Amino acid sequence: MKTTLICLAAIALSVTAEPIQRIPLFYKRSSGEDFRSVEGQVLKNGMLGGVVQIGNPPKNFTMAFDTSTGFSWVRGEQCGDANCQGRNSYDARNSTTAISTGRSFTKDYGKGIVYSTIYADTFQFSDITVKNMTFGGAYRMENFDEGFDGFLGLGRNVNLNITNVKYAKRDVPPPGFVQAAFQQTYGLQSSQFGMYTTSVGSGFSDSGSVPASPGQSSNPVTSGGFGFAKRSLDEPAGYLVIGGIDTDAIKGKLYNINANEDTGSGNWAVPVRQAEFEDDLEFEVDKNANAVLSTSTDVIGLPNKQADEFQKHWYAEYDEPDNTFMIPCCLMDRLTAFNIQFGGVKVSIPPSYWSHPREVNSCCELCRTHIGRSDSDTDYVIGSALTNAFYSQFDSESNKIGLAMKKSHIEDDGLELYEA
Repeated sequence: MKTTLICLAAIALSVTAEPIQRIPLFYKRSSGEDFRSVEGQVLKNGMLGGVVQIGNPPKNFTMAFDTSTGFSWVRGEQCGDANCQGRNSYDARNSTTAISTGRSFTKDYGKGIVYSTIYADTFQFSDITVKNMTFGGAYRMENFDEGFDGFLGLGRNVNLNITNVKYAKRDVPPPGFVQAAFQQTYGLQSSQFGMYTTSVGSGFSDSGSVPASPGQSSNPVTSGGFGFAKRSLDEPAGYLVIGGIDTDAIKGKLYNINANEDTGSGNWAVPVRQAEFEDDLEFEVDKNANAVLSTSTDVIGLPNKQADEFQKHWYAEYDEPDNTFMIPCCLMDRLTAFNIQFGGVKVSIPPSYWSHPREVNSCCELCRTHIGRSDSDTDYVIGSALTNAFYSQFDSESNKIGLAMKKSHIEDDGLELYEA
């Protein structure tokens, strides 16, 4: 393992620009089978992940895609906590391309926290190779779900130079994966990236699936925004698009939202102007309210007071470990669309995208929603229950987030996207 921080300057752009990189993501076929190359899986209720290779020789890590930060990390070899068990671990001593930076970094996700040592090494994902990618090797982890070895940060760059270490020779470059890929790989014309699933329906059945739309296979489609029609084992669950916009996946207009200025937190946040559950709960939105778009959670997180109002209105119980509200199943058919305005763009997402009704024998039985708490008095967290319903585009160059209807969207299911 190299012990000095060298060769971390970004490689210049190639003269010849290549097309966008459209990387297919796949669900894991079964618990007993290996991933396909670059296969993604629903790690938790719609959160996608992919197999990333790190080091030389390369080692496979299943990493969850996270737009809430540009910080990437995997379990480090030295992590012996109970929360580290059952995950692949990174050992810099086993990689000839590893670089030790002499720095550490702690990332608090609210419900979970990771303590890490910063390394640089080679990342490979699909046909994209990023050399000297900076990331954390976790030596302690708290409150993370099973099913992944770490997070691949797809947010904006994070400043890792906040810990003064006398052995550090120079500043550590920012860790954003897409930005590094833009600088190093294929001469991409843009550091934009987008994500979308190939789901085509909405509305849950007792099993959490939905019926196929007319003319399609009778095989079920997984929950609204979270899955794909099971027409073939090889059909992608979605795509990660790097270097531009996949216009073939979009129906109609891409609605752009001005993102907040990057403060170094690494997240993608947009201003919130209005929020309500149609005909039920109209919330008082703080004039400075923001929403962080995060693919590392399935939850639509409401500010504390609004979460309390939702809980009281629907006689809900709060599942704190899962950060979701459960309401009496007999009330599920009374749920109405969640409407929210991001800047000048309005979104209306029907309950079929964020609730799980089922047949029950008693109204005392509870059914789960994807509504939870943001742990903020003013701000929202917008997880995959909303973002997976659309084609989501992230553009650090123009500081905008884009939303569009997916071409696979079924008309008249109540999902709406329009200018305010």
